[in-house]
Amino acid sequence: MEKERFQSSETAVIVVDMQKDFCYEQGTLYIGESARKIIPNVRKLLEKAFSAKVFTIFTQDWHDEDDDEFKYWPKHCIKQSEGAEIVYELADFAEKSEIIRKKRYSAFFKTNLEDILTDKKIKTLIITGVATNICVMHTAIDAFMRGLSVVVPHDCTATLGKYEQEYAMHHIKNVLSGKVIRSDDILFI
Repeated sequence: MEKERFQSSETAVIVVDMQKDFCYEQGTLYIGESARKIIPNVRKLLEKAFSAKVFTIFTQDWHDEDDDEFKYWPKHCIKQSEGAEIVYELADFAEKSEIIRKKRYSAFFKTNLEDILTDKKIKTLIITGVATNICVMHTAIDAFMRGLSVVVPHDCTATLGKYEQEYAMHHIKNVLSGKVIRSDDILFI
């Protein structure tokens, strides 16, 4: 497949919720082995992005003990808890990236993400992370609604099941006019 070229100065890579509670077996809302399997792909994409001086962002699900979300999800990613930490394998990149702490699915909801992207003159958002059909997809929807081009490397996202993954990719591609590609096919120029 031909490489997709993205202008480094107009592109940002966002890593959604790659946190211990979602990605490690002992996590309180463990997504499953699919989350562990994408870590090397996300790391490789980040290496490429850092090398090309692409702006990078990590989100952290960041909840109070009594968050309303816990009415329908088990407690997870409590502020300052070990489960809320970025996975070890990506922590070195997170330390050098913008951090967005969020209470809901979308990284745009009640955060300063839109202001940051506007200030940086970002036109394309490459979205990676977990869970594909929840926080990744809702962030993609909000990016699209703000006029950003959405790119999702399918080998850098994971969720609880095959149907949920396929549905999210279908929605991103067909409803948001997003690009769903392999991370190896991303080239920064």
